[in-house]
Formats: sequence, C-alpha cells, structure tokens
Amino acid sequence: MKIRKFSIIVIVVLITTLFSSCSASKSELVPGKFAGFALSDYMDISTSVSVGGMILGIELNEDTLLLHKEFAKGTKEFNVYVAKFENASRATGFWYDFVREISNEIRSVISAIPWIYGEFSGEVGESFMKSWFSGRWLYIFLGDNSEEVDSAVRAFKEYEKSLVRSVES
Repeated sequence: MKIRKFSIIVIVVLITTLFSSCSASKSELVPGKFAGFALSDYMDISTSVSVGGMILGIELNEDTLLLHKEFAKGTKEFNVYVAKFENASRATGFWYDFVREISNEIRSVISAIPWIYGEFSGEVGESFMKSWFSGRWLYIFLGDNSEEVDSAVRAFKEYEKSLVRSVES
C-alpha cells in the first residue's frame, strides 16, 4: 500500500512538472518583433536589428535595441526606426538630443514630458518625419510627405496592437 501511494505521488509530481515546464512563457516585446511590419505598395528593401547603432547620424547608447526598416516605392524611400532603451531616462535624453539636432533647442524643450511622452512632426531636410517616444520606446517614420507618413503610422499602430496581443497571450 505504501508503494502504491508513493507511485501515485511520483506520477502526479512528474505530470505536474511536465505540464509546467511545457507551458508558454510570456515573451518580452522587443524591436526585433516588428521586423515583419510591411507597408502595402512598398517593397521591403532591408531590415536590420542591432544593439546600439545610429538614427539619422545620432548615436544610440550601447544597450539600446534598434530596428531599422527601409522601404521603396519607385524612387521614393521610406524609413522606420523602432528603438527600446534600457530605461525612460535614457529615452528622454536621446529624444532631446535628437529633436535638437533635427530642429532647434526650443522645439526640443517643448516637445516632451520627460520620462513619459514626446512627439515631433515636420519637415526634415527634403523629407517629412513623424516621431514620438513613450516611456522606453522611440518610433521614427521618415517619408516623402505627411500623407504617406500618416498612413504608415496608422498601419504600424494596427500592426503593433496585434503584436502586443500575441505577445500577451
């Protein structure tokens, strides 16, 4: 009788261990998960994921995760950058440097609520940019005009919603 109880306990422990070790673990959302994002009517030219790197000539911290996607439609180019910083403080610091570099000091200062959110839209060189940061995340969309950029941002936000749902489930 003791052997039978012991056998049942061992079987229950083994089954519990088997099921608990096979259960899906919650994965973290990182920029590389956005590599599948595509724009309709655009050809995906390149996708790169890196630790550190540069965005429009401005260097990122060595612990920042970066996704850069390049698209083309005829002779038009479209770029998407998604970065995840180690913390919101680093994201905010990069944000202020970034906006100061592409615009000016005043616009840099008024473009953000530190550690929470910042937004910048406008002409940069011969392109139109829409960018924002939220907490540790930074998003930059660079295209020919505001309509194309706004359309890409809407498509990206829909993609992001579905990606977040899949990561959370």
